[in-house]
Amino acid sequence: MRLLTLCLLLTATSGLFAQESAGVVFQEKTFDELLTQAKAEDKLIFIDAYTTWCGPCKMMTAKVFPQDKVGQVYNEKFINAKFDMEQGEGPGLAQRYNVRAYPTYLFVNGDGEIIHKGLGYIPADELLALADVATGDENMFAYGERYSAGERDAEFVASYIDLLTDVYEQERANEVVEAYLQGVDKSEWNSPAILQMILANPGKMDGDRFAYMLENADAFKKAGSTAQFISGLQNIMFQAYNEKSPSRQMPDKAVMNTFYAEHAGDLAPQLEANYAMIFAQRTGGEDYADLAVNYYNRYPSNDAMELNGVAWNFYENVEDPNKLKSALGWAMESVRLNKLYMNMDTLAWLYQKMGMTDKAKETATEAIEMAKASGEDYESTLPILEK
Repeated sequence: MRLLTLCLLLTATSGLFAQESAGVVFQEKTFDELLTQAKAEDKLIFIDAYTTWCGPCKMMTAKVFPQDKVGQVYNEKFINAKFDMEQGEGPGLAQRYNVRAYPTYLFVNGDGEIIHKGLGYIPADELLALADVATGDENMFAYGERYSAGERDAEFVASYIDLLTDVYEQERANEVVEAYLQGVDKSEWNSPAILQMILANPGKMDGDRFAYMLENADAFKKAGSTAQFISGLQNIMFQAYNEKSPSRQMPDKAVMNTFYAEHAGDLAPQLEANYAMIFAQRTGGEDYADLAVNYYNRYPSNDAMELNGVAWNFYENVEDPNKLKSALGWAMESVRLNKLYMNMDTLAWLYQKMGMTDKAKETATEAIEMAKASGEDYESTLPILEK
């Protein structure tokens, strides 16, 4: 199963709604009314910023928010509200608080200042931990105050950048990265910590970080993963291309290939092959499976999540037995790299699709036990055991 832990910028509909008191109680008030209440009660507002089409949002509503232990903490500590980011006050709040993925969790004080953020599907215990961070002294607001006051030691700055990156405060993260790197000699940029910092915040195509990535590709691949490195370059290239030719449509492959040849040097062939695969997948191209098999044969991935994602795409869309063997190999490698419920689920369904029923049931049973241990939902795996 390709479990989507959050939903990136797409869009949808719906209104406010409340939970039963057994779990988190969400109040149906305007944002101004919530601010007034927050000031009067000296509490933070907790906002579940959702969309109606977002799967992880629905899972939070069905599985996590109704839990007693979550309700006890959130009802005591916060004034809770839900806003659909595409209806009513939602779009304005999304712009004000830079909501770019769903679900996003906003912790806001009575003055409307953002204190902390969270993202994605979060199991109950992690949501409780998020509440502790939001009300503690290591939240996003506290880090920002310390940075503004002049704190600049490397460990603190690295933690601040990680926090900003994790909650998609990319513009601010890039500002902090740029300021930090200006004080570091380039000969020191090859440290694992700085390589990771640049990977997560690669900047723009005309910046020093992009040039450094092109010049030191092998070091970056070792510091993170090939997938993270290529994705970072692709994002920079897309951003640069769209600034020159704004469009919601994916550029033609020939156009992007020319762009890669002009700006990506020796990495152009891999970026071209990667884009051809992405283009075919998103446009329903019949050559997607062939392009994916060829790409991963030529450029093997060491990223468990990338391999799990492409394996699940094959499970859903590919029938050719030989190509499914490739998908099975990717799923097995994903499990070897980082054994999780989600990639065990993918592996189990691939076994099932390929007629390997005993292996499917064995793998599904192990996946379900892993899900139980981690508090994840495993209902989508159960049908394998019934076949």
